[in-house]
Amino acid sequence: MRLSSAVHSGSRTEHAVGVLTELITSGTLSSGDFLPSESTLCRQLGVSRPTVRMALRTLETRGLIVTKHGVGVQVTDRTRQAATDSIGLMLRRQGAAPRDMLEVRLVLEGQGAALASRRATEEDCVAMAASIDAMRNRTLSVDENVEADLAFHLRVAEASKNGVLVALIHALRGLLRDTIAATYAVDGRIADRLREHTRVLEAVIARDPEAAEAAMRTHLQRTERLIVLSAAQSSDGS
Repeated sequence: MRLSSAVHSGSRTEHAVGVLTELITSGTLSSGDFLPSESTLCRQLGVSRPTVRMALRTLETRGLIVTKHGVGVQVTDRTRQAATDSIGLMLRRQGAAPRDMLEVRLVLEGQGAALASRRATEEDCVAMAASIDAMRNRTLSVDENVEADLAFHLRVAEASKNGVLVALIHALRGLLRDTIAATYAVDGRIADRLREHTRVLEAVIARDPEAAEAAMRTHLQRTERLIVLSAAQSSDGS
């Protein structure tokens, strides 16, 4: 698989995401195929290892790949993915209200964090920590920060080991991305987000369900305040 002939445009991460997305959506990489190793992707794409990792994280939040620890990065089943995508698309077409979305997040992600504190493996905790570390990279664009932020929430859901909850969160990931992006438009500072994500992770590692749920709810309640502020600013500008 040769990738070096692709046209470089935009950021290095965007370039890597674009090339890999094209390989998957065109069928060059089929459902069940494994991507080359990180070192091979670095060489073929002409980018650094951190850039490859951010690109893979973005593809995973978009549902195109799944990381199987100790095995590799695998292209997802597009038939199953199309089914979950259709749920998010339907809600977007219906114009799901941000407040409705946040209420659902409080229920799903609050309980998801509690379950994660009981069931998360060491690999889950490492994946959550990696998403937090990615947000500390001061060179990331706003879009890349949004993807890293979203990745953390997906990792928490996956650590719950509840298949229905994971499927629902992935089905809603487009709307999740929208709400996260809206908060960055109002307040792009990373410090509060890092602190809140870290508190969730610490509670998960401590195996403290009540603290994990409380930390996630506190984080989402601040998100709600930013969404309200975003709506007010949009109204003032109209």
